Amino acid sequence: MDAALRDLLSRVRELELVARKNVSSLLTGNYLTTIRGRGLEFHEARRYVQGEPVRRIDWKMTARMGYPHVRTFLEERQREIFIALDISPSMATGWQERTKLEVAVETAATLALSATEAGDRLGFLTFSDRVFELDRPRAGKKQLFRTLQNLVRVLEKPPEACPVSDPRCALHAIQRFRGRRFVVFLISDFIDHDVPEDLKYIRRRHDVSLIHLYDPLEYRPSLLRLPAYSPEGDAGLTAFSPGEAGSLEEMTAFLQRECERHGIVFGSFSTAMPVSGALIELFQKKRWRLGR
Repeated sequence: MDAALRDLLSRVRELELVARKNVSSLLTGNYLTTIRGRGLEFHEARRYVQGEPVRRIDWKMTARMGYPHVRTFLEERQREIFIALDISPSMATGWQERTKLEVAVETAATLALSATEAGDRLGFLTFSDRVFELDRPRAGKKQLFRTLQNLVRVLEKPPEACPVSDPRCALHAIQRFRGRRFVVFLISDFIDHDVPEDLKYIRRRHDVSLIHLYDPLEYRPSLLRLPAYSPEGDAGLTAFSPGEAGSLEEMTAFLQRECERHGIVFGSFSTAMPVSGALIELFQKKRWRLGR
């Protein structure tokens, strides 16, 4: 075994240990989902959406309300988890102990380990203005190792320049898996306010959560000017002033508004916040949304 491979395996193991420490603070597989399944646990009756199978119609509720309703269920076993990670250049920036990308990798690793421990199928993709790595959902520890290996390599390789990050390419890649339903975690800094309208389409079939990671300095006004390279678009040297991204309140209000419009859960977390605490907060939001 050469030194490069030994180093890779060591870093994968180190990432797994960090993720395992985070998972110990969570309930394994505690990402409650609204994916509609054929059984296990009844969730609610809701209005019929054109294109859904007729066999799901709740005829008693339909007769009582005067328009079609369907029964929905919570699917809790052998779920398929898809982690979509933004690796655009802006994610590699940060003025805390770690960059946004480093925190995002730990977050993705924690979700991946939690999925594997719960016996769920794990899928993974990376994107910026296009999809780079795409691994369809599979079960087992080999899939966990492949995912952690990809995450380690994300940190080793500098992000490629791109005009703008575009989550639509990730959503379109997931939608190509016809007939499947996923629990999707989309991790990004959304620095371009790039919450696509396509979310309303993917939300009809999949359970989607957005995880917004930010560095506090991005949203803290200051007279200080720092030399920096533009993370996306023009790669020339420029001057950066903390707070130029706008206010954190404006960004979170924007994300909240867009997610509420599409019926999506989102969490906005600082890179100074522990990953385990951020995920606990996100899962509590999902639990509240389901009324559990």
